[in-house]
Amino acid sequence: MGIAIWTYLNQPLFDPKQPMVWEMRRFWYLYKIQLLENCFLKDGTSKTHYTQ
Repeated sequence: MGIAIWTYLNQPLFDPKQPMVWEMRRFWYLYKIQLLENCFLKDGTSKTHYTQ
């Protein structure tokens, strides 16, 4: 939760696309959802070829 606190404190104040979330629990909930969505969007294929 350490990095989420920094993200919470650095929220844009007057951005209509991303409104400020004042409640820490709600922010943490939305932060985890956004993090999970970003993980799903990443390319999961390996960059190296492993041989045995």
